[in-house]
Amino acid sequence: MGVITKVDVGLEASLATTFDVLSWEMELAGARCMMVDAVIGEVMASLPDDKRARLLEGMHAVDLLSQQLTSLGAFTRKMSGSVGHEMCAPVDEALRDITLGALADRMLTAFGGEGRDINDGDGAGDLDLF
Repeated sequence: MGVITKVDVGLEASLATTFDVLSWEMELAGARCMMVDAVIGEVMASLPDDKRARLLEGMHAVDLLSQQLTSLGAFTRKMSGSVGHEMCAPVDEALRDITLGALADRMLTAFGGEGRDINDGDGAGDLDLF
Protein backbone atom coordinates (compact mmCIF):
# COMPACT_ATOMS: atom_id res chain seq x y z
CA MET A 1 0.00 0.00 0.00
CA GLY A 2 1.06 3.58 -0.50
CA VAL A 3 1.08 6.72 1.54
CA ILE A 4 -1.91 7.29 3.79
CA THR A 5 -2.16 10.43 5.88
CA LYS A 6 -4.66 11.92 8.27
CA VAL A 7 -4.76 15.68 7.99
CA ASP A 8 -6.95 18.35 9.56
CA VAL A 9 -9.34 18.22 6.61
CA GLY A 10 -9.81 14.46 6.90
CA LEU A 11 -8.42 11.21 5.59
CA GLU A 12 -6.17 11.30 2.54
CA ALA A 13 -4.69 8.46 0.52
CA SER A 14 -2.20 8.32 -2.31
CA LEU A 15 -3.60 7.69 -5.76
CA ALA A 16 -1.64 4.43 -5.81
CA THR A 17 -3.39 3.27 -2.64
CA THR A 18 -6.76 4.44 -3.94
CA PHE A 19 -6.32 2.46 -7.16
CA ASP A 20 -5.17 -0.56 -5.16
CA VAL A 21 -8.22 -0.46 -2.87
CA LEU A 22 -10.55 -0.04 -5.85
CA SER A 23 -8.97 -2.97 -7.68
CA TRP A 24 -9.37 -5.22 -4.64
CA GLU A 25 -13.06 -4.30 -4.31
CA MET A 26 -13.67 -4.89 -8.04
CA GLU A 27 -11.96 -8.28 -7.79
CA LEU A 28 -14.17 -9.15 -4.81
CA ALA A 29 -17.30 -8.10 -6.72
CA GLY A 30 -16.16 -10.18 -9.71
CA ALA A 31 -15.70 -13.22 -7.49
CA ARG A 32 -19.21 -12.72 -6.11
CA CYS A 33 -20.52 -12.61 -9.67
CA MET A 34 -18.86 -15.96 -10.36
CA MET A 35 -20.65 -17.39 -7.33
CA VAL A 36 -24.00 -16.09 -8.62
CA ASP A 37 -23.19 -17.53 -12.05
CA ALA A 38 -22.56 -20.96 -10.48
CA VAL A 39 -25.84 -20.82 -8.53
CA ILE A 40 -27.75 -19.89 -11.69
CA GLY A 41 -26.14 -22.86 -13.45
CA GLU A 42 -27.26 -25.18 -10.64
CA VAL A 43 -30.82 -23.85 -10.70
CA MET A 44 -31.01 -24.11 -14.49
CA ALA A 45 -30.71 -27.87 -14.35
CA SER A 46 -33.97 -28.11 -12.39
CA LEU A 47 -36.01 -25.92 -14.73
CA PRO A 48 -38.16 -27.08 -17.61
CA ASP A 49 -36.65 -26.42 -21.05
CA ASP A 50 -39.04 -23.57 -21.84
CA LYS A 51 -37.84 -21.61 -18.76
CA ARG A 52 -34.11 -22.16 -19.25
CA ALA A 53 -33.68 -19.66 -22.10
CA ARG A 54 -34.56 -16.68 -19.88
CA LEU A 55 -32.26 -17.86 -17.10
CA LEU A 56 -29.50 -18.45 -19.64
CA GLU A 57 -29.73 -14.77 -20.65
CA GLY A 58 -29.27 -13.80 -17.00
CA MET A 59 -26.36 -16.19 -16.66
CA HIS A 60 -24.64 -14.58 -19.65
CA ALA A 61 -25.25 -11.10 -18.20
CA VAL A 62 -23.70 -12.11 -14.86
CA ASP A 63 -20.74 -13.66 -16.68
CA LEU A 64 -20.23 -10.44 -18.68
CA LEU A 65 -20.41 -8.40 -15.48
CA SER A 66 -17.81 -10.67 -13.88
CA GLN A 67 -15.50 -10.20 -16.87
CA GLN A 68 -15.97 -6.43 -16.78
CA LEU A 69 -15.16 -6.27 -13.08
CA THR A 70 -12.11 -8.49 -13.55
CA SER A 71 -10.85 -6.29 -16.40
CA LEU A 72 -11.47 -3.07 -14.47
CA GLY A 73 -9.75 -4.58 -11.45
CA ALA A 74 -6.72 -5.47 -13.56
CA PHE A 75 -6.69 -1.96 -15.03
CA THR A 76 -6.80 -0.25 -11.64
CA ARG A 77 -4.20 -2.67 -10.23
CA LYS A 78 -1.88 -1.71 -13.13
CA MET A 79 -2.61 1.98 -12.52
CA SER A 80 -1.78 1.49 -8.84
CA GLY A 81 1.72 0.40 -9.82
CA SER A 82 2.08 3.20 -12.37
CA VAL A 83 1.30 6.27 -10.27
CA GLY A 84 3.52 7.72 -7.63
CA HIS A 85 2.77 7.63 -3.93
CA GLU A 86 3.40 11.34 -3.53
CA MET A 87 0.12 12.51 -5.07
CA CYS A 88 -2.68 12.26 -2.50
CA ALA A 89 -6.37 13.06 -2.49
CA PRO A 90 -8.98 13.30 0.26
CA VAL A 91 -11.09 10.14 0.45
CA ASP A 92 -13.26 10.69 3.52
CA GLU A 93 -16.03 12.63 1.77
CA ALA A 94 -16.27 10.09 -1.05
CA LEU A 95 -16.38 7.27 1.51
CA ARG A 96 -19.32 8.93 3.25
CA ASP A 97 -21.29 8.74 -0.02
CA ILE A 98 -20.98 4.93 -0.22
CA THR A 99 -24.32 3.47 0.84
CA LEU A 100 -23.12 -0.09 1.48
CA GLY A 101 -21.85 -0.03 5.03
CA ALA A 102 -19.51 -3.02 4.86
CA LEU A 103 -17.94 -1.75 1.63
CA ALA A 104 -17.38 1.71 3.09
CA ASP A 105 -15.94 0.17 6.26
CA ARG A 106 -13.51 -2.09 4.34
CA MET A 107 -12.34 0.85 2.26
CA LEU A 108 -12.03 3.16 5.27
CA THR A 109 -9.88 0.56 7.03
CA ALA A 110 -7.76 0.02 3.89
CA PHE A 111 -7.16 3.78 3.72
CA GLY A 112 -5.96 3.76 7.32
CA GLY A 113 -9.11 5.08 8.96
CA GLU A 114 -10.74 3.55 11.98
CA GLY A 115 -13.34 1.03 10.81
CA ARG A 116 -16.48 0.15 12.70
CA ASP A 117 -15.86 -3.61 12.42
CA ILE A 118 -19.18 -4.17 10.69
CA ASN A 119 -17.48 -6.86 8.59
CA ASP A 120 -17.06 -9.04 11.68
CA GLY A 121 -19.45 -11.51 13.23
CA ASP A 122 -22.46 -13.46 12.06
CA GLY A 123 -24.34 -10.45 10.73
CA ALA A 124 -21.49 -9.16 8.54
CA GLY A 125 -22.32 -8.17 5.00
CA ASP A 126 -22.96 -5.29 2.63
CA LEU A 127 -26.73 -5.43 2.61
CA ASP A 128 -29.34 -7.59 4.28
CA LEU A 129 -32.68 -7.51 2.49
CA PHE A 130 -34.27 -10.53 4.10
